[in-house]
Amino acid sequence: MIVSAPLSKGVHPMNKILVFLRGNVLTLLCVSLLIGATALAWHLLATPLDPYMRAEYAVMKGNPEYKDIIGFRAGNFDWQEYDYPAPPPMPDDTTTVYLSWRIPLSARFVNDHILFATTNQDAYVYLDDELIYMHGDWSKLTDSRGRAFHYVHLDQDLAGKRLTIMLHSGYPNWLGSIDYFMIGSSHLFLRSLSLADAIYISSLSVAVALIVFLVMDLAWRGAHARRRRMQLYLIAYLASFILWTTGTSSFFPRIYGMANFWWELHLVMLYIMPLICTRITQEIVSPQFIRHVKKTMKVFALLFVTATITEIVGLDGYMNLLFLFYPLLLIGSLVLIYTLVRSNWEYHPACRYAAFAMTAIVIFGGIDALHWEYHQLSVMLSTTVFSIYASIPFIFYTIREQMLKDAALAQENEELVRELEISQNEAQRDFLTGCYNRHQLGNGFAKFSALSYERGFKFSFAIFDVDHFKTVNDTKGHLAGDQILKEIADTIHEEIDRRHLFIRYGGDEFILLALHYDLEAMVAFCEHLRHILEQRLDGVTLSFGISTWHGKKDRLRALIDRADRALYISKEKGRNTVSAENEEGAA
Repeated sequence: MIVSAPLSKGVHPMNKILVFLRGNVLTLLCVSLLIGATALAWHLLATPLDPYMRAEYAVMKGNPEYKDIIGFRAGNFDWQEYDYPAPPPMPDDTTTVYLSWRIPLSARFVNDHILFATTNQDAYVYLDDELIYMHGDWSKLTDSRGRAFHYVHLDQDLAGKRLTIMLHSGYPNWLGSIDYFMIGSSHLFLRSLSLADAIYISSLSVAVALIVFLVMDLAWRGAHARRRRMQLYLIAYLASFILWTTGTSSFFPRIYGMANFWWELHLVMLYIMPLICTRITQEIVSPQFIRHVKKTMKVFALLFVTATITEIVGLDGYMNLLFLFYPLLLIGSLVLIYTLVRSNWEYHPACRYAAFAMTAIVIFGGIDALHWEYHQLSVMLSTTVFSIYASIPFIFYTIREQMLKDAALAQENEELVRELEISQNEAQRDFLTGCYNRHQLGNGFAKFSALSYERGFKFSFAIFDVDHFKTVNDTKGHLAGDQILKEIADTIHEEIDRRHLFIRYGGDEFILLALHYDLEAMVAFCEHLRHILEQRLDGVTLSFGISTWHGKKDRLRALIDRADRALYISKEKGRNTVSAENEEGAA
């Protein structure tokens, strides 16, 4: 599940290790957290019983009756030793088990109290043959549903006595569980429960933080439909994980009560989480494996629907179908891991992180199943809660990839905008000369006049053409004429800047708008252009007509008319000259 990038031959092994560590730092950190959290929880929550206490058990077939509860006699049972806290071996048809400890005379418990937790069980506590504590009613299953904590105060010394706990479950395929069995002071109990709660709450905090991170990322950046869907699936999984944990932890039932409610919520999420995991897997695997994932989802969906219907009709479907749920969950999870591992990680890199997360869920979920359902292991708490750390690399990788894709998409959009601008610019320009075409005259005038009015600028207008251009075309040819027009445009482009708008108006006729130019400055600038063009064009000359903007009420048509009259004056002067609107005949 952890892979490094391929390296070329001849790379030093130490460099390979460094590359591997740098490329998988987050995954390795989460693996360390998984191992550390599990080891710490196992060590801190180990039951501190007297090592000289012998643990014994006895079983009773069938459901207990009132006389069995009241008439308990330890001497009537065939007690067998077992290694507590490992579960004792029991026949498949067992519904009631007695757990008993002979407390030696040498035992010295301070402030003798008993604390233990049960799940879906009636519980009765005996000191020798005396009934000192009762929980639940074996005739009513709902009374014992959920996780319950039993705190029994003893007003007598335990030394030399037999302590027995009778546990009964009304479910044929569920014997329940006993956890946190301790004898000692209330301080010891508070410490152990606080540690257990801290482990759960820390994992829940990680899940809540990941949800907040995903929601913020979704709200701030947005995403297209597919990536938004993926984030919503991740949020749904984390939310279901949190709700599932509420029923398995001691914190919520102990603080808020309603053990039956939290357990029911736990069961619903237990069936829903595989559906969400399957849907996430479908989003990231190679296309050839999608059909396998869809088949797995159908199995999980059918199981969930069946359990829900039987639960609604009063048959306790969520509990009674657990014997079928766990094997199907294992098979389905292995199918998902297979599709993730077999997917091409080069094109579907998210699969390697998802495979790590799914593997962790299977391992820790398997440990819990062996404890809760099959009673093969003794654990201090539900280990599946630790699997949240294995999902961190997958979630962060998903968000990172989305950010990179968004950045690439933004860059592509910028390039498209630039290409569009270039395309639009080309559409606005004359193909031969590179000048703006006549369609830009109106926009140019509107822009220049607005700036002049709002900021008090001046601007002027020039129209000019080639003298005797028809003769040039007739004598030198149209190609030569086009080359002359191009040279004119190139020369003027070298002399103008952002203050100017240069337009080919049609044929050999050009227009020049100049911001910050009054009439006198425009005449001088056009005279400068005329002189340069006369030198470069080898006998070909141009005539200019100039007008200037007269204020807000001045219009483009009037500006053109005044420049045209000035150009006419230049023609009358003999061409190759510059005339302005204030000259005689142009006013």
